[in-house]
Amino acid sequence: MTKSVFNIKRISLFMLRDLTILKSTITTSLYVVCGLFFISFLIRLRGDLVLSSYDFASVFGKFYIILGILFTFSVFKEAQNQKTNHLYFSLPVSSLERIAAAWLSTVILFTIILTVLGAIIGQLAILIGSMFSETSFHMVSIFSEEYWGAVTFYAIIQPLFLYGALRFKKNRIGKTLLSVLLLIFGLMIYNFMFYGILNHSYDVFSGEDLAAEAFDLTSKDFSGAGKFAFMGILTPLLLAATYFKLVEKEV
Repeated sequence: MTKSVFNIKRISLFMLRDLTILKSTITTSLYVVCGLFFISFLIRLRGDLVLSSYDFASVFGKFYIILGILFTFSVFKEAQNQKTNHLYFSLPVSSLERIAAAWLSTVILFTIILTVLGAIIGQLAILIGSMFSETSFHMVSIFSEEYWGAVTFYAIIQPLFLYGALRFKKNRIGKTLLSVLLLIFGLMIYNFMFYGILNHSYDVFSGEDLAAEAFDLTSKDFSGAGKFAFMGILTPLLLAATYFKLVEKEV
């Protein structure tokens, strides 16, 4: 009965268990990223003496995505280890609850924690800058189009790495990155062929203004379709594939 029920309390306890097991790794990683945030924000202040929302998002986005991917691979480390996977799968938690806990930890909780840390470190950098340079004290601006762009991008690609973390046993990060590159290459070929079919009357390499302008607009023409394909189709499919892979390992 337990494994057929989706229980929020059990998911919360399972998330707490995962975070407790990874406590040392998470703490060290956060210390490192705080230091990198601080140095990067101070460097950004050297220019116009202001930490703009673009500056914050630019620094935040780089470390956010990299650290998020590494964190994603950590949550299924226990399931992939032959010495610990029997304990992992013997816990009274359903596969659906395990997937929900992993996604909530690596996307929602991770985003909130890193955003708060980034805001605190950014404000500290501004304070230090105002004390030892000509920087005037101001409040750090967190939310911007660039910030939400980074968060959205991570939320879209994260299921790829969540699946890779469970799919591959050895060299998981490398194999997943290779799969992502192949997927991107395939989408580029698809977009190029689709664009060619819809615009077959133009020679896009001719150098003519009309053709060149049409070719430049290709990415914009298909950006909406690409986002829909990822968010509406590929992301749910990858989460479903991760679920069934977990069920397979559990059995």
